[in-house]
Amino acid sequence: MPSSPSLFALLDEFEKDFAYYYDVLYRLVLQRRSYDSVSFFYLEFPEAGKGNLSNPALYAEMDGKITVVACILANLYYSNYFSYDKKFQWEEIQYEIEHGEHREAYQQLFFNDVRPVFTDNEWDSVRKQFGTVINFFHRIGLVEKEDSEEQIHFTILPTIHHFIEIYKNEIEQIDDFLKQIKV
Repeated sequence: MPSSPSLFALLDEFEKDFAYYYDVLYRLVLQRRSYDSVSFFYLEFPEAGKGNLSNPALYAEMDGKITVVACILANLYYSNYFSYDKKFQWEEIQYEIEHGEHREAYQQLFFNDVRPVFTDNEWDSVRKQFGTVINFFHRIGLVEKEDSEEQIHFTILPTIHHFIEIYKNEIEQIDDFLKQIKV
């Protein structure tokens, strides 16, 4: 769901009512956070389980591929920390995989090999993986995706900070983490 000032204003105005609703109906905790002077909301599971979302159809666990892409997006977000807009496109992701600080781990993960050049077919496969994950992140509110089937254009939203809190160790030790993951 795209970020919307009107939806935020509604949550902001009726925060206690929505918190009560999510607690009673789903046993989830509505959290409000601020980062870099930007506030956002998200739903958190209670400490003891998944609330009333124990049916697997009601939630999705992030697999290794999704987690890795989120870590790459977190690194991109931090690389543009002082930029107002956190807008990115496929070419920046490809550059990060080819030339970034963690390129060897990324290439080993996505291509099972580290080398200077990859074929167009190899890149198309990786691009499709990223496109699928970015669509998922758009649905859960980590990114706002521009409407384009052929292009990957998106803005990383401040809600990425919740992911960064959860996966702080994996992000800080990204090379070791990537060695454990298979895509």
